[in-house]
Amino acid sequence: MKKYIFPILLLAIMAAFTSCNKEWDAPEFEVATYTGEPANKTIQDIINVYTNAGKMDSICHAGETFIVKATVVSSDEGGNFYKNMVVEDETGAIQIQINKSGLCHTYPVGQTVYINCQGLVVGNYHGVYQIGWIYNGDVGRIDGNFLDKYLFKDGMPKPVTPIDITSASQLSAENVCKLVCIRNCQFADEVVGQPWSTETATTSRVIKSINGQPVNNLVVRTSNYAKFRKGLIPSGSGDIIGILSVYGTTYQLMLRTTDDVLTFGSVQDIYPLSLNGGAGCDYSGWITNQNYMLHNSVNSATEDWLVTPVIPAATINGSTLYVEQAFFNTDATAQSKFTIHYTTHYTGDPQTTEWSQLTFSDYQDGVNFYQAKVAELSGLTADIRIGFRYKTANQDSGQWAVKGLHFKKLVAND
Repeated sequence: MKKYIFPILLLAIMAAFTSCNKEWDAPEFEVATYTGEPANKTIQDIINVYTNAGKMDSICHAGETFIVKATVVSSDEGGNFYKNMVVEDETGAIQIQINKSGLCHTYPVGQTVYINCQGLVVGNYHGVYQIGWIYNGDVGRIDGNFLDKYLFKDGMPKPVTPIDITSASQLSAENVCKLVCIRNCQFADEVVGQPWSTETATTSRVIKSINGQPVNNLVVRTSNYAKFRKGLIPSGSGDIIGILSVYGTTYQLMLRTTDDVLTFGSVQDIYPLSLNGGAGCDYSGWITNQNYMLHNSVNSATEDWLVTPVIPAATINGSTLYVEQAFFNTDATAQSKFTIHYTTHYTGDPQTTEWSQLTFSDYQDGVNFYQAKVAELSGLTADIRIGFRYKTANQDSGQWAVKGLHFKKLVAND
């Protein structure tokens, strides 16, 4: 019998390889279909339970049918939402507390869900309405193992359109918990370039304006466990999407992922112009001092000009002019003595040229060089020159140093 062992083993091996090469049928993809009782309530009906009771309360009585149809708008994909999910319908939005992570894989953004509120409670946490199980007298998380008693999917996810926020007046209780898009906003200067969150704590980053109008009660709130927390706050203006929350009087925008940060550009110096050595400039009374032009103090009435080379309008139109300058030993009348002007028709003689004055709003004495914002330049149809005038009717001890010009413009990121 031993002489048959090898052929038998060979046949077994061949059969194994043959079975490995068998083409298996791909599993069928099933679209979730809700077959339960139809929705008979709304999110606003849930909220009304709380407002009528004035405190946390059961959403419905035992045996009562309380079914809500809603759409998932949050996502824990980026790690900024932890064991909770936000849903909304045409009447409002609410947060569901769930003791389970990775919710985005089962309940992606745009997924329609039916919520059976039997056995759930509703509460309010600093302005945010929440539902879940009762825990220590407050709204706690639903055990993830029992979630299929309360939450049912229906159909495929569909695109969700956020509510546009175009002014501070729209930061209101009506929009809390909803998916919103803050349009044309800017972050505060001191947070630009900072990470979304520090390593040790959830962090708020201030948004200073919406559509160019100041706002003083809006932040982007990011967990230190967010996957994108090390990303940097963008400069310039742009749109940003997230779930609007609130704590006290401060509204908090919660990003889902960095895909929620849209259309931001960066402010770039599109035409830096150094005045080092006065190259290409017309000047009288000004001197070259290291890498800048300086006008020293005078002993008598003086009017001296420093006029730049031609600056192309096609390049700088739509930019904002900043002057890199420094002042020393000036008095209360300094801003009337040190003035900035521009012209489109330079005659070659500052005294006979028609000038238009520009006003810089940031005047500082004795702090070394700084960049002062002067003016926004728009509607330019001809090339210009900038003129710096030092004019005094008598002796003056003030000194004015000018290092260069900076034309800054918001440039869209690639």
